[in-house]
Amino acid sequence: MGRPTDPFRFSAINLTIQAFNPSSKCANHARRLTDHLRIRLPDNIMKTASIFLILCLLLVSAVPANAVILRGVVTEVRDGQSVVVLSGGRNFVVSLIGVDAPESDQDFGGASREHLAYLVLNKPVEIEFSQLDSDRVIGKVICSQRDIGLQVIRDGVAWHDKTTGRSLSDVERGVYAEAEQLARNELRGLWQDGTPMPPWEWRRAQAAKHAPQAAYKNGNGRALQTEDLAFPRVARPPGSTVDSRSSSTLPKPTAKPFNAPGQDADFRGYLGQGRVSIVYFYADWCPACRRLTPVMDEVNARVPDMQVVFMDIGEWNTPVAAQHGVNFVPYLKIYDKTGKLIADGRSARAWLEQAMAERK
Repeated sequence: MGRPTDPFRFSAINLTIQAFNPSSKCANHARRLTDHLRIRLPDNIMKTASIFLILCLLLVSAVPANAVILRGVVTEVRDGQSVVVLSGGRNFVVSLIGVDAPESDQDFGGASREHLAYLVLNKPVEIEFSQLDSDRVIGKVICSQRDIGLQVIRDGVAWHDKTTGRSLSDVERGVYAEAEQLARNELRGLWQDGTPMPPWEWRRAQAAKHAPQAAYKNGNGRALQTEDLAFPRVARPPGSTVDSRSSSTLPKPTAKPFNAPGQDADFRGYLGQGRVSIVYFYADWCPACRRLTPVMDEVNARVPDMQVVFMDIGEWNTPVAAQHGVNFVPYLKIYDKTGKLIADGRSARAWLEQAMAERK
């Protein structure tokens, strides 16, 4: 099998930096390498990355006293966090400790698997683990003196999983968490669109499709029924008198959010009205949303033939997120002047960028 093509071609973790001072000889060498790779990082990020990479080197060189070492070759990559390792004529299914990658059917699931294959497929590896469960292992995978679990987090193709990472040391967990934060800050991989739904929430959402009555709780603690997600049963925001059947022209919506956070609300009465409608799904805890919300405010206030409906998802897997298929935030739905849906998700963002560029 040939070497897979890497969808994420560079990674700062590959740079060997051995000094904290960003002006030192080693850090300058790292800067020249990043320039060669056309990465442009601010000085403060370079300094943070330098410190982070030193810790990475220390983690790779430090093996816990109770760890067992398994050596073999990766013969298969099943998804973005698990591989098959052939060792001594026996196959072991190895899951990366402290890592949760997108599911195969989830956005970036294929890219995550391809990136892991680029890093380890057909290569010799060492597996550090403390417990063997039949032919399945959860452990740290070392390839070419790199912690692969840490690598995929840093490259922005996986999350730091705090549940499987409990056997990691406090320092290791801190470095994994820092790796994820750096990937977020640099908009690497799956973070390029903002804040995607993490795989554990995605799995909950998939399970909820088969058991909708037990999936959510409403404000009174009662399990939500399927009909609770239908528009006629949704309580409207305080002071709202919108009737979706009304044919009169409505002013632009000004409520922010239009819905009660996490709950759905019927915005259909605002569609059409001779204006392009942008339904903007966001969350207060989402950094990308905090950057985009002022832009949406400006569009709603200053573009006469566009309006914005602000929908706060609250958390993942809330009724509003489930009803509208929101799997990352910020998430947009665009309706034309007749009320027809013309774009949503990533295509909606591209549509909006093009529309605003044409107005300049």
